[in-house]
Amino acid sequence: MSTITQDPGDTGLELQRVAEAARDSLTDEMVARIAGTASDAVDLIDQFNRSGLAKAIPALAQMVNNGDLDRLVQLARVYASTEDSVTDEMVGRVSDAIGGGLSLLDQVNRSGLERALPVLSRMVADGDLERLAQLARVYSSAEDSITDEMIGRIAETVSEGLSLLDRLSRGGAGRFVEMMERMQSSGSLERIATVLPRLLDRMEGVERLLHAADAVATKAAAAPPESGGLGGLWSMARDPETQTAMRFMLNLSKELRSSHKR
Repeated sequence: MSTITQDPGDTGLELQRVAEAARDSLTDEMVARIAGTASDAVDLIDQFNRSGLAKAIPALAQMVNNGDLDRLVQLARVYASTEDSVTDEMVGRVSDAIGGGLSLLDQVNRSGLERALPVLSRMVADGDLERLAQLARVYSSAEDSITDEMIGRIAETVSEGLSLLDRLSRGGAGRFVEMMERMQSSGSLERIATVLPRLLDRMEGVERLLHAADAVATKAAAAPPESGGLGGLWSMARDPETQTAMRFMLNLSKELRSSHKR
C-alpha cells in the first residue's frame, strides 16, 4: 500500500494562490465593510469585557436551559403588540385614571380615613355595612316613588304637628307634664288607672241617675205647688212609692257610710 505525500512547499504555494485569488476578488467596498464589521466586533468585545457581562453568561445559559429566555422574548412581543395597539386616547384615559387614583389616595391620607378602616372591617364582619347598603337602597326606592303631592302632604302634616306642639307649649303642657309626674310619684296616677276602668263600666248607671234627676226636676217644675200641713205630709207618707224611695235612700246612706269607713 502506497502513501501519498505532499511537499510542504507545494501546500504553502497553494495557500498563497488562494490568498491572491481572494485579494483579487475583493473590491474596495467589500474591504471597507469587512474592516467596519471587524472594528464593530472588536468594539463590542471591548464593551463586553468592560461591563462585566461575562458574569451574566451562566445566568443566561440557565435561562436558556429553563426556557425563561424564551418566555421573556414572548413577553417582550406581547408588550410590543400592546404598545402598538394602544392609541393616544387610551393613553390619555389611562393617565387620567392614574391621576385620579393618586388624587384619591392623597385625599384619603389627608382626611385620616385610615382610622376608619378598623370600624369598616368590623361593620363588614358583622354585616352592618350590608344592612346600611340595603337601607340606602330602600331610601332611594322611597325617594323615587314619592310624588310631589305626597311631599306636599308630608310637609303639611309636619307643619301641623309643629303648630300643635307650639300650642301645647304655650297652653301649659309643661305644667301638665309636671302634674302627671307628681301624680306618678305619689301613686295617684296608678290609682286612677285602677279605678277608671271600673268607673267606665258604671257610666251607664251614672247616666241613668242623671236622666232620672232631669226627669224629677222637670216633673217638679210642672207639678202644682203643695198645700202643706200635716195632712199633706201624712198622705205622702202613706204612699207606697214614698216608702220605697225612703228605703232606697236609707240603704244608699248606709252603703256610703260603710264605704267611707273602709
